[in-house]
Amino acid sequence: MYKHNRFAGIGRFIGFAALTLSLTTAARAQDAPPPPDFLITVPSVHDFDETVTLLKQAIEGENLMVVNEVNPQQMLRMVGMRVGGMRQIFFFHPRYMKRIVETNRNGGIVPPLKILAMEMPNGSVMVRYVDPAHQFEPYAGLEAVATELRGVVEKIVNSIRE
Repeated sequence: MYKHNRFAGIGRFIGFAALTLSLTTAARAQDAPPPPDFLITVPSVHDFDETVTLLKQAIEGENLMVVNEVNPQQMLRMVGMRVGGMRQIFFFHPRYMKRIVETNRNGGIVPPLKILAMEMPNGSVMVRYVDPAHQFEPYAGLEAVATELRGVVEKIVNSIRE
C-alpha cells in the first residue's frame, strides 16, 4: 500500500523550481546578444594562475609595463558573489603615450590597455581584450599607433595558447 509522504510534494516543487530556474537562466544566456567584434576572446591552454603569470611575462617581454592589476573576483566577494579566478591587467609604456599626445591629445584617454583573464565555471580559462584599433578609432591620426598596439596585444595573448 502506498503511504503518502507529506514532504514529497515539497520536494517535487523544489525540484521543479530549480529546473525552471536553470532552464530560464540557460535560455537567457542563449538569448544574450553576441559579443561585439572588437571584444576578442581567446581560450588559454593553461590554468588560471599560470595564464595570469604568462600574460604579465609577455607584457614585460614586449617592453611594456604592468601598470596595475585589479582583482574583480575579490571585489565581487564583497557583494556576496562567488566566481572563479578573474584578473584585469592594465599595461602600457610612455613611448606610446608620447606618440599619442604628439599626434592627437584626445587619444590620451585610451591608455592604459587592459586584458581580462577569467576562469570559467567549467574550469577553462578565457582571456578577453578590446581591440586597440577600435579603442583609438575615434581619434584621427592614431591609426598607426593603434595598428602597432593591436599587433603587440595579439603577441601577448598568443603567449597563453602555447
